[in-house]
Amino acid sequence: MSAPPWLEEEPWLRRLLSWFLDRLERPRTQAITRRVKKTTVPELFRFSEDTRYRWQLVERLAREYRVFSIQYDSRLDPFQERYENAQLRLDPSCEALLRDWLDRPRVDPRRRAWQNALSGHEAHFQDGGAALLDAQPALAGESPEDMVGHFVLAANLLDSDLTLRELSARCFRGDSKFLDGRQDLLARLFGERAQRLRPRPLLLTAWAPAGFERLLIVENQDSFLRLVEQAPVGHALLYSGGFRASAQRLTSPHTRFAFLPGSDGADFHARWLSNTLPAFFWGDLDFAGLGILAALRHSLPQLTAWRLGYEPMLLALEDGQGHGAEQAGKGRQNDPGNTGCPYADQQLLPALRDHQRFLDQEGFLPVLSSPRTPL
Repeated sequence: MSAPPWLEEEPWLRRLLSWFLDRLERPRTQAITRRVKKTTVPELFRFSEDTRYRWQLVERLAREYRVFSIQYDSRLDPFQERYENAQLRLDPSCEALLRDWLDRPRVDPRRRAWQNALSGHEAHFQDGGAALLDAQPALAGESPEDMVGHFVLAANLLDSDLTLRELSARCFRGDSKFLDGRQDLLARLFGERAQRLRPRPLLLTAWAPAGFERLLIVENQDSFLRLVEQAPVGHALLYSGGFRASAQRLTSPHTRFAFLPGSDGADFHARWLSNTLPAFFWGDLDFAGLGILAALRHSLPQLTAWRLGYEPMLLALEDGQGHGAEQAGKGRQNDPGNTGCPYADQQLLPALRDHQRFLDQEGFLPVLSSPRTPL
């Protein structure tokens, strides 16, 4: 239903309808009503103007458009206007109609709460807080005002030589992981200042004997430590810990290594930085494990699946062994498609797709023909 043509000519009437919309946007338990008094609708009490016509317009809104109903006060004396102290009771079903007439789209109450919380704090953010308004990040039990306060504190600590985890713990109720995955939000809020955060090193455990010529990356801790006890000759071992999310940082200058006894750390660092070592990966025979291989190849393009580790697993899978996805909580694993390693793409992944079963590497220990025999 289109707006009455006379509504544009009567600003006071638009203000009255806006008042009702304002109340609709607030929490309420009772009907929305308004008494017609000099303090609420003063235009109806300026008797040097055409107040009778104005009241007729109010009556038309009630009669023809059913925006509200009118309840008159029966206790008025004959010298008072009929509409004085009348009660206008809004029909909430007319909300969409009023919004269309007044060009006031519905505002999400939570968005409004964030707008109110940001008021007065815009200067702390490069974008005035627009990124917070869009993302509305949440912590259990925290109001928008609380959250804006946390981000204001983060703005004040950006120059304190903190890592992302340290900043998060200090600003968000001790939760060091709250800002994980929110780097884009920080970039929008703080621009180049967000780059002042100290890069968080990737900490890896390695066993690197002097003179090694190859690198073997092992996904799981137990398998890594077993191989350290009977390491293939000429190999350094690196425990990946399933760090698929950190694979892009593997060769970062911020990567740090913790060496097991018997390692030559200086030799390892020199060969690692050259990034020319033949490199192999051994992990679980499932989609997630081969997904780690694919991710690691972004940093180590020469990396391939370690045949000596995977061959007995592949034979066991083809022999009917293995567990289903639901048994081990692997239902959400995604097929990586192609890893870029011919052995993985042509043999391991097709076997997983055909059998729809998986094997964890801890159930296997490669039999080395001799601890001195290169693999």
